[in-house]
Amino acid sequence: MKKKRFMTSAIACYLVLVGFFCSCSSTSSKTDKTPMQEETTENAAWKAIRPEEVKNAVQLFDKDWMALAVGKEDDMNTMTISWGGMGELWERPVVTVYVSTSRHTHSFMERNGYFTVTAFPEKHRSALRYIGTHSGRDGDKLKAAGLTPKYTEFGNPIFKEANLAIECKIIYSVPFDPERIDKEVGRIYDNGMSIHTMYIGEIVNVWKKSGV
Repeated sequence: MKKKRFMTSAIACYLVLVGFFCSCSSTSSKTDKTPMQEETTENAAWKAIRPEEVKNAVQLFDKDWMALAVGKEDDMNTMTISWGGMGELWERPVVTVYVSTSRHTHSFMERNGYFTVTAFPEKHRSALRYIGTHSGRDGDKLKAAGLTPKYTEFGNPIFKEANLAIECKIIYSVPFDPERIDKEVGRIYDNGMSIHTMYIGEIVNVWKKSGV
Protein backbone atom coordinates (compact mmCIF):
# COMPACT_ATOMS: atom_id res chain seq x y z
CA MET A 1 0.00 0.00 0.00
CA LYS A 2 2.83 2.38 0.90
CA LYS A 3 4.57 1.52 -2.37
CA LYS A 4 1.37 2.32 -4.33
CA ARG A 5 0.95 5.68 -2.55
CA PHE A 6 4.63 6.48 -3.27
CA MET A 7 4.19 5.70 -7.00
CA THR A 8 1.05 7.85 -7.17
CA SER A 9 2.85 10.78 -5.53
CA ALA A 10 5.84 10.42 -7.83
CA ILE A 11 3.61 10.46 -10.94
CA ALA A 12 1.76 13.54 -9.66
CA CYS A 13 5.04 15.32 -8.98
CA TYR A 14 6.28 14.46 -12.49
CA LEU A 15 3.11 15.85 -14.09
CA VAL A 16 3.43 19.10 -12.11
CA LEU A 17 7.06 19.51 -13.24
CA VAL A 18 6.15 18.81 -16.89
CA GLY A 19 3.36 21.38 -16.70
CA PHE A 20 5.71 23.94 -15.16
CA PHE A 21 8.38 23.56 -17.86
CA CYS A 22 5.82 23.62 -20.68
CA SER A 23 4.35 26.79 -19.20
CA CYS A 24 7.80 28.41 -19.04
CA SER A 25 8.52 27.47 -22.63
CA SER A 26 5.21 28.93 -23.80
CA THR A 27 5.80 32.18 -21.92
CA SER A 28 9.30 32.49 -23.34
CA SER A 29 8.13 32.10 -26.93
CA LYS A 30 5.55 34.85 -26.46
CA THR A 31 8.12 37.17 -24.94
CA ASP A 32 10.54 36.62 -27.83
CA LYS A 33 8.03 37.61 -30.49
CA THR A 34 8.47 40.94 -32.26
CA PRO A 35 5.66 42.99 -33.77
CA MET A 36 6.81 42.01 -37.26
CA GLN A 37 6.85 38.26 -36.62
CA GLU A 38 3.08 38.13 -36.85
CA GLU A 39 3.24 39.43 -40.42
CA THR A 40 3.52 36.73 -43.09
CA THR A 41 4.31 38.01 -46.56
CA GLU A 42 5.39 36.29 -49.76
CA ASN A 43 5.17 32.91 -47.99
CA ALA A 44 7.71 33.88 -45.32
CA ALA A 45 7.52 35.42 -41.86
CA TRP A 46 9.56 38.33 -40.53
CA LYS A 47 12.13 37.33 -37.93
CA ALA A 48 14.08 39.74 -35.72
CA ILE A 49 17.86 39.42 -36.08
CA ARG A 50 20.91 41.24 -34.70
CA PRO A 51 22.66 43.95 -36.77
CA GLU A 52 25.77 41.75 -36.81
CA GLU A 53 23.86 39.15 -38.80
CA VAL A 54 23.30 41.48 -41.77
CA LYS A 55 25.46 40.61 -44.77
CA ASN A 56 28.19 42.78 -46.29
CA ALA A 57 26.97 46.38 -46.54
CA VAL A 58 28.83 47.06 -49.80
CA GLN A 59 26.91 44.20 -51.39
CA LEU A 60 23.60 45.41 -49.96
CA PHE A 61 23.89 49.04 -51.01
CA ASP A 62 26.08 49.09 -54.11
CA LYS A 63 25.20 45.78 -55.76
CA ASP A 64 21.71 44.87 -54.53
CA TRP A 65 20.46 48.43 -53.92
CA MET A 66 18.23 49.41 -51.00
CA ALA A 67 14.96 51.31 -50.66
CA LEU A 68 15.13 54.24 -48.25
CA ALA A 69 11.70 55.01 -46.81
CA VAL A 70 10.62 57.72 -44.40
CA GLY A 71 7.38 59.16 -43.03
CA LYS A 72 4.14 57.77 -41.67
CA GLU A 73 1.18 55.93 -43.14
CA ASP A 74 -0.61 59.03 -44.38
CA ASP A 75 2.53 60.88 -45.50
CA MET A 76 5.58 58.88 -46.61
CA ASN A 77 8.06 58.71 -49.45
CA THR A 78 10.70 56.31 -50.69
CA MET A 79 13.67 56.26 -53.05
CA THR A 80 16.30 53.78 -54.20
CA ILE A 81 19.80 54.25 -52.82
CA SER A 82 23.16 52.71 -53.67
CA TRP A 83 25.19 54.95 -51.34
CA GLY A 84 25.24 53.95 -47.70
CA GLY A 85 26.99 52.00 -45.01
CA MET A 86 26.72 50.14 -41.74
CA GLY A 87 29.01 50.20 -38.75
CA GLU A 88 29.52 51.33 -35.18
CA LEU A 89 29.44 54.90 -33.87
CA TRP A 90 29.11 56.30 -30.36
CA GLU A 91 28.76 52.74 -29.04
CA ARG A 92 25.73 52.17 -31.26
CA PRO A 93 25.16 50.11 -34.40
CA VAL A 94 24.37 52.56 -37.19
CA VAL A 95 23.31 52.94 -40.81
CA THR A 96 24.49 55.98 -42.77
CA VAL A 97 22.59 57.22 -45.84
CA TYR A 98 23.03 60.20 -48.15
CA VAL A 99 20.13 62.13 -49.70
CA SER A 100 20.45 64.90 -52.28
CA THR A 101 18.73 68.16 -51.37
CA SER A 102 16.98 67.99 -54.74
CA ARG A 103 15.16 64.76 -53.88
CA HIS A 104 11.58 64.79 -52.63
CA THR A 105 12.67 62.36 -49.91
CA HIS A 106 15.03 64.99 -48.47
CA SER A 107 12.19 67.07 -46.99
CA PHE A 108 10.78 63.91 -45.38
CA MET A 109 14.17 63.13 -43.82
CA GLU A 110 14.34 66.64 -42.42
CA ARG A 111 11.00 66.47 -40.63
CA ASN A 112 11.00 62.86 -39.40
CA GLY A 113 13.03 61.22 -36.66
CA TYR A 114 13.27 57.74 -38.20
CA PHE A 115 13.98 56.09 -41.54
CA THR A 116 14.15 52.53 -42.84
CA VAL A 117 16.25 50.78 -45.45
CA THR A 118 14.95 47.59 -47.04
CA ALA A 119 16.45 45.02 -49.39
CA PHE A 120 14.58 42.95 -51.95
CA PRO A 121 14.96 39.70 -53.87
CA GLU A 122 16.44 40.14 -57.36
CA LYS A 123 13.01 39.76 -59.00
CA HIS A 124 12.08 43.23 -57.66
CA ARG A 125 15.09 44.94 -59.30
CA SER A 126 12.80 46.67 -61.83
CA ALA A 127 10.65 48.07 -59.01
CA LEU A 128 13.74 49.51 -57.32
CA ARG A 129 14.84 51.00 -60.63
CA TYR A 130 11.40 52.61 -61.03
CA ILE A 131 11.25 54.25 -57.59
CA GLY A 132 14.82 55.45 -58.09
CA THR A 133 14.02 57.25 -61.34
CA HIS A 134 10.56 58.65 -60.53
CA SER A 135 9.57 61.28 -57.98
CA GLY A 136 6.85 61.02 -55.37
CA ARG A 137 5.90 64.57 -56.35
CA ASP A 138 4.45 63.22 -59.58
CA GLY A 139 2.09 60.56 -58.23
CA ASP A 140 1.87 57.20 -56.48
CA LYS A 141 5.14 55.65 -57.64
CA LEU A 142 4.84 52.74 -55.18
CA LYS A 143 1.61 51.61 -56.82
CA ALA A 144 3.20 51.94 -60.25
CA ALA A 145 6.23 49.94 -59.09
CA GLY A 146 4.08 47.23 -57.50
CA LEU A 147 5.43 47.68 -53.97
CA THR A 148 3.24 47.41 -50.88
CA PRO A 149 4.12 49.51 -47.81
CA LYS A 150 3.75 48.00 -44.33
CA TYR A 151 4.34 49.83 -41.06
CA THR A 152 6.36 48.92 -37.99
CA GLU A 153 5.33 49.30 -34.37
CA PHE A 154 6.88 52.79 -34.49
CA GLY A 155 4.81 53.63 -37.58
CA ASN A 156 7.72 53.59 -40.05
CA PRO A 157 7.37 52.16 -43.57
CA ILE A 158 8.91 48.94 -44.86
CA PHE A 159 7.67 46.76 -47.73
CA LYS A 160 5.76 43.51 -48.04
CA GLU A 161 7.93 42.37 -50.94
CA ALA A 162 11.24 42.96 -49.11
CA ASN A 163 13.39 40.26 -47.52
CA LEU A 164 15.36 42.49 -45.13
CA ALA A 165 14.31 45.63 -43.23
CA ILE A 166 16.40 47.88 -40.99
CA GLU A 167 14.68 50.53 -38.85
CA CYS A 168 16.79 53.49 -37.72
CA LYS A 169 16.47 56.52 -35.44
CA ILE A 170 18.25 59.61 -36.80
CA ILE A 171 20.96 60.66 -34.35
CA TYR A 172 22.98 63.01 -36.57
CA SER A 173 22.67 64.83 -39.88
CA VAL A 174 24.81 67.34 -41.75
CA PRO A 175 25.02 68.67 -45.34
CA PHE A 176 28.25 67.99 -47.20
CA ASP A 177 30.63 70.93 -47.33
CA PRO A 178 31.88 71.20 -50.96
CA GLU A 179 35.09 72.84 -49.72
CA ARG A 180 35.99 69.75 -47.72
CA ILE A 181 35.34 67.18 -50.45
CA ASP A 182 38.39 65.80 -52.23
CA LYS A 183 38.65 67.53 -55.61
CA GLU A 184 38.78 64.28 -57.56
CA VAL A 185 35.71 62.91 -55.79
CA GLY A 186 33.92 66.26 -55.86
CA ARG A 187 33.77 66.29 -59.65
CA ILE A 188 30.52 64.38 -59.34
CA TYR A 189 28.91 67.69 -58.42
CA ASP A 190 30.36 69.57 -61.40
CA ASN A 191 27.47 68.53 -63.63
CA GLY A 192 24.93 70.38 -61.50
CA MET A 193 24.09 67.58 -59.06
CA SER A 194 22.73 68.99 -55.80
CA ILE A 195 24.74 68.54 -52.64
CA HIS A 196 23.89 65.62 -50.34
CA THR A 197 22.98 65.53 -46.67
CA MET A 198 24.42 62.73 -44.56
CA TYR A 199 22.07 61.06 -42.08
CA ILE A 200 23.31 58.68 -39.41
CA GLY A 201 20.66 56.43 -37.92
CA GLU A 202 20.97 54.25 -34.84
CA ILE A 203 19.68 50.78 -35.69
CA VAL A 204 16.68 50.03 -33.48
CA ASN A 205 15.31 46.97 -35.31
CA VAL A 206 16.42 44.53 -37.99
CA TRP A 207 14.07 41.98 -39.56
CA LYS A 208 14.74 39.27 -42.09
CA LYS A 209 12.32 36.94 -43.81
CA SER A 210 12.64 33.49 -42.30
CA GLY A 211 13.58 30.87 -44.85
CA VAL A 212 15.22 33.50 -47.09
